[in-house]
Amino acid sequence: MIVYKFIFLDSENHKMKKQITVAVLMGGDSAEREISLQSGEVVTSALREKGYRVLCFDPKTDLPKFIQQRDKIDVVFPTLHGKGGEDGSIQGLLEFLRVPFVGSGMRGMLNSFDKISAKEIYRAAKLPVAKDVIAKIGEDGVENKISKRIGFPCFVKPSSEGSSFGASIVQKKSELFQALKRAWKYGDALVEEYLEGVEISVGVLEKLDGGLQALPSIEITPRGKFFDFRSKYDSKFVEEIVPARISKALEKKAQVLAKKAHRALGLKDLSRTDFIITKNKIYLLETNTIPGFTVNSLYPKEALSAGIEFSELTEKLIRLNLPHKT
Repeated sequence: MIVYKFIFLDSENHKMKKQITVAVLMGGDSAEREISLQSGEVVTSALREKGYRVLCFDPKTDLPKFIQQRDKIDVVFPTLHGKGGEDGSIQGLLEFLRVPFVGSGMRGMLNSFDKISAKEIYRAAKLPVAKDVIAKIGEDGVENKISKRIGFPCFVKPSSEGSSFGASIVQKKSELFQALKRAWKYGDALVEEYLEGVEISVGVLEKLDGGLQALPSIEITPRGKFFDFRSKYDSKFVEEIVPARISKALEKKAQVLAKKAHRALGLKDLSRTDFIITKNKIYLLETNTIPGFTVNSLYPKEALSAGIEFSELTEKLIRLNLPHKT
């Protein structure tokens, strides 16, 4: 039997009698590679500030090196966004290698990453969602089906890609085919009724006892048509207000729904669920399993509003996944 003995960081003097080694996985090969690198750098800095020994690996080039060094690693902190990071691929490898890691397992990632399967799970859990049509790549007659079932305007997005890549608002039928083509570059498309209202996001953080803490909501007001890639990562193009300017009753309801979505999808450690509020009704849009950890990211801002500094947040996530002492 291997016996692990960990002595946690003294936050005042930043000394550890036995240093814990964390591997940060960053980069990857998805459309969100550059954002992943930014998230990884910020997480690495925060963990080193807390006294952890941090090794950085880019799965695009460093997987053999990571596998060779896995016995030296206590916990893995993935900051991989998009395909290869949130689709269950890296989690499946880590589970096979039996290396503890921050975030949801392979099954939870699979449930969440594909927006079509996630909506099926939401509906089964009786969570409120927008009407939609699934548009398979090159499907004949899908434009007429969308026109009849949803109408215009509508929102077109790829079923399995993050950061709003390939997503667009369609105002009339003549714009629909080009929007579908953009989405189909990434896979099948999910076409939803366009809901106009207040967009908010609510993070969830797991506690050491297994309970869930819902973070304060954050209101997202993009200066463009919607919360696209540019708005998500450049503060000049969006206003983010935390807590959101909504009633306490709506805030509470959104927090309850965020926790229900987390549980329904089978997630672990952390998640961030996006909603839109229209006419005092809340609709769930999607759940992010590895939310951004850049300086402009929503999840850290929500945590800070709850009194959790960034470095404390990263340490909480590490502690959730340290091996047992025996």
